[in-house]
Amino acid sequence: MKLKLIHFPLLLVVAFVAYLAFPWLLIFIGIQSKPNPPRPEITYGEFPFRLKYEINGNQKVIEDTLICEFDGFGADEGRGKYRKWKRKLASGNERITLLKVDSATEIYFTAGRTEYYMGDPYYANSNSSFPNASVVKKEGAMSKDSFLKADELLKQYNIRLISWDVSPPIKNNFNQLVFQ
Repeated sequence: MKLKLIHFPLLLVVAFVAYLAFPWLLIFIGIQSKPNPPRPEITYGEFPFRLKYEINGNQKVIEDTLICEFDGFGADEGRGKYRKWKRKLASGNERITLLKVDSATEIYFTAGRTEYYMGDPYYANSNSSFPNASVVKKEGAMSKDSFLKADELLKQYNIRLISWDVSPPIKNNFNQLVFQ
């Protein structure tokens, strides 16, 4: 009799966990059973750029190269299966930094989505944030990114973006390969 009483709470716990996990398991199985999107024909690209801006009345220029590369496929419940891309700056910098306000706050320019530069058709209009910028504030182990419109950027930090010149996106091909 004691053995059966011990099993009942365990059975309830297992049933409760299964009840919560089952829908997520079905979503996971459904996503994983779908085929990957077509692989890009061109998997690597370099995009030299020049950003001219003014800070406190002084003009500055940042010249660098955005390096984009295909990074396989990913999957999540929001997008299903998708192409993953990675990018970096040739200079080794993490971002296109306009101003380091203090040790916790940095103003930076967003060059646009990697998918845009690599010709991914779903991101044809996802180019840079010009003439706007972003601010990242570190709060302990966490960081918070915020978008800054051009007028806020000028008012709060006395920064004005003048020009953004970058190589155009590539024309990529995403046809499925047919094996015969």
